[in-house]
Amino acid sequence: MEKHNNNIAFGILQIVTEEFAMLPEPPKEIETFKIHHELFFGLGKEQKRIQVRKYARFEKEDGNPFMVIAVACTFEIQPESWSMLASPDSDTLVVPRDFAIHLAMVTVGTLRGVLHAKTENTPYNRFLFPPLNVVALVPEVLSFD
Repeated sequence: MEKHNNNIAFGILQIVTEEFAMLPEPPKEIETFKIHHELFFGLGKEQKRIQVRKYARFEKEDGNPFMVIAVACTFEIQPESWSMLASPDSDTLVVPRDFAIHLAMVTVGTLRGVLHAKTENTPYNRFLFPPLNVVALVPEVLSFD
């Protein structure tokens, strides 16, 4: 069953910095680094909530991490909108991809803000979470049983 992104009423209920660490010795300015990152979706059916978690690990060329951050945004879905997402013949909830992308983009932006706030006035502040194609991180079909 295809679900459309027709005015899903929601709000940000909670933002949690689940993990943050600045490990000794960030790369020198001339050294390259890479970022390993993941995006996760979770569901709280009873509370009518969707959680999006973004994780990023900044690594030196040798693979050793020098900074780690994970941020979770919990979105509360209004009951009428939740009913639109629920499958009438099962316990499955289908989240429209466009809406899931929107929630993911909000979470990635939140991670950037938390990263800046946590690293402000430190040598780690020059390491930004770069722009990325959030669309590529979201599955074509996002459903929960």
